[in-house]
Amino acid sequence: MAKHLGYYSDQGIDLEIRPGTPTLDVTQEVLSGNADFGVGTSSLLLDYAAGKPVVVLGVIYQHSPLVLITRTQRSSDTIETVAQGPLMIEAHSGDLMAMLRRAGLASENLNIIARPDNALDILEKSQNVSSISAYQTDEPYTLLEDGIEFNTFSPRTYGVDFYGDNFFTARQTLDERKEMVQAFRQATIRGWQEALRDPETAINLILEEYPTGNNREKLRYEARVTQDLMTNLVRPGHMNPERWNHISDTFLETGMLSKKPDLSGFIFDEQPKQLPKWFWPVLLSVLTAVLILAVISFYFRSLNVRLKEEVALRLDAEKHLQTTNSKLNEAKQIAEEANLKKTWFITNVSHDLKAPVSAMISLSQIFNHHSQSLNLPDKFNRFLRQLNSGGEFLMLMLHNILDHSALEMNAVSVHPETLNLEECCTSMVNLVQALADEKEVSIDVSWQGDQRTLEMDRARVSQILLNLLHNAIKFSPERGTVTLALSIQPESLKFTVSDHGPGISPDKQRELFKMFGQSERSVTGHTSTGLGLSIVKRNVELLGGSIEVSPAQPSGAVFSIAVPLNSLPEMASR
Repeated sequence: MAKHLGYYSDQGIDLEIRPGTPTLDVTQEVLSGNADFGVGTSSLLLDYAAGKPVVVLGVIYQHSPLVLITRTQRSSDTIETVAQGPLMIEAHSGDLMAMLRRAGLASENLNIIARPDNALDILEKSQNVSSISAYQTDEPYTLLEDGIEFNTFSPRTYGVDFYGDNFFTARQTLDERKEMVQAFRQATIRGWQEALRDPETAINLILEEYPTGNNREKLRYEARVTQDLMTNLVRPGHMNPERWNHISDTFLETGMLSKKPDLSGFIFDEQPKQLPKWFWPVLLSVLTAVLILAVISFYFRSLNVRLKEEVALRLDAEKHLQTTNSKLNEAKQIAEEANLKKTWFITNVSHDLKAPVSAMISLSQIFNHHSQSLNLPDKFNRFLRQLNSGGEFLMLMLHNILDHSALEMNAVSVHPETLNLEECCTSMVNLVQALADEKEVSIDVSWQGDQRTLEMDRARVSQILLNLLHNAIKFSPERGTVTLALSIQPESLKFTVSDHGPGISPDKQRELFKMFGQSERSVTGHTSTGLGLSIVKRNVELLGGSIEVSPAQPSGAVFSIAVPLNSLPEMASR
């Protein structure tokens, strides 16, 4: 359409269109100078990673049209059974190979044959080949028209969702003739927009100017499938750099890449983004805030070490002063006063820190909310999310310190009230959602039974849920799942929080709920203050309940809480 409507000639481009075949190496044609532009699959990324200087200019199909077609042997055919026979697959079918590897089928165990131009005829007539790679835009129609029964295996079924029909050029062509390349790109996109707007005109043009032997009905079928693959959500040519990163991650995961390449030289950027003038002052302010938080964190850790040393010295003094009751009482009194001063100091400092930390969280949320209108770069948005997640973690640590101080001074009491447990859970999940999003961890909440309200201390239940959810997300692997399961039974409230992290060894479980104890799950490399689980256990005990930890399958940990409902009068009197 673009050539017929003069879009190329208007830009001073005398374009010759050469048809491709399954056996033609389009990448080599472009790099050798035989062609200025080409159309290829997402395997262009593999070529780029191998050192071939290709630059992708735009995307036609948002979802790849490549599928694996097999003659129907039986209705129960699976990809595993089909792969036992020969597979006729054209070169540069990276998404099909990734699909086979995702299905657990190693390339060295497959009988892969290079697909010739007449593969469809071979599939219909030969008994030796039952599976071929195909474009779902036209070849399934031919098989249906010929009455051939077949099965289709799409990479998207196996979580492999790549771009299709990417038009590209060589890096040298882009560097030497950038204006021509930009003009070609714009004309190509305009042509596709016109073809989508008026498919019948495009069909008439193909029948009159580019006869391929396909009839009008087949071309209409191809137009419908093409519109589905292009989607109406984005304009033709649109590329998302994060989508290319995802494709790169898939190649890496399936072993088709040994390391992830830098895609900055692979993706064409028509209008390179420039940082706004205010970016560097804001970045400097944020870095200053982070530095202050780091100094505060270091100070608290140093204070903790000094306090432990002080306690050790006091204990040693007590041993030497056991000769007389008066000296023993005096040393005990001094230690208790030092502990109260420590608790008072930590409590006051924690209260003072809550205001700036809350302001930091609010500022990061405001920036994140207005990120699109401010046109913030992706790296800065990720930094804002990390800042928000860090602020939420610091706020949780401050709450834990205050709870720890209150528990040490026996200043905690239980106040039962009518509690909507579902609203409480939603609030706690929202508080840890930033940390979960940072690691792409999903949080699943499930209920047993219909009851959602009960008489319970809201503050104790909220603190238990928040610490367990935060702990589970922290030790979960990236793209993992944390599960919260709850049930309100006639005599008790029960809930479990489970993750799929490295788990907790039995010898560490004995120390898990002690004050300042740490699980040290080495796979994630995380450590903590050692307050969270200790505070969880003490809150559970305040409610008259119990807590247990057990291994999850195949990996991870499950924390199970049971709180009796018939002990509320006794708890309220504590």
